[in-house]
Amino acid sequence: MKGLKRFIFILGNFGSGKTEISIKLALDGAEKGRTVLVDMDIINPYFKSSSKEELLTGKGVRVIKPDYANTTMDVPTLPAEIYSPFDDKPDRAVFDIGGDPVGSSVLGLLRDRIREVRDECDFLMVVNPFRPMQDTPDKIISLMEEIEAKAGIRFDGFISNGNIARETTIDDIYASESIARELSEEKNIPVYFTAIEESLAKEYNGENKIFPVHINMRPEWLDNYNI
Repeated sequence: MKGLKRFIFILGNFGSGKTEISIKLALDGAEKGRTVLVDMDIINPYFKSSSKEELLTGKGVRVIKPDYANTTMDVPTLPAEIYSPFDDKPDRAVFDIGGDPVGSSVLGLLRDRIREVRDECDFLMVVNPFRPMQDTPDKIISLMEEIEAKAGIRFDGFISNGNIARETTIDDIYASESIARELSEEKNIPVYFTAIEESLAKEYNGENKIFPVHINMRPEWLDNYNI
């Protein structure tokens, strides 16, 4: 796996799996040093990394979340704590960002701080071609460029995360990798790794570095629906 920098910003369309990956990156980071997960996804109030706060804090991850997290508030506000990782300099800070142009606009709040530490940052786009708005390279690039324009950032790489929840097969993983390679060539930035559900990892025989992920976010009842 390409070495990750101190500040990791994870973005991806709804259903891409960005939150699951953010949680795993934070848990892995906590095994090696001080780690913070900053939940800046103000778009989706249901599948949020901060909803797993008990799991994360139990493993030593500090969680910073919108003020409406785990409440009935309708309008989220981001606490001043979102700036603290740039002052405290933990060993790893993972930022889970809303994956559309509106959600990613919150990065504007951090623009000045990011500029100061840009060489310590990774901005990664999670690619799942089995979700709406990501089923073709052209659509992914269009979304990617919209996010870049709105957030004022440039992506450093891709994460291939092709999945259909618990119905995912190893062929789905390879199909997603093929699209991620095409995107990599088009945008001239690397595919950092392939995220893969941990039970499928033993079947993998591809060329990418793999990042085994445990499904924490998806409730089993949701498998009864084509979502």
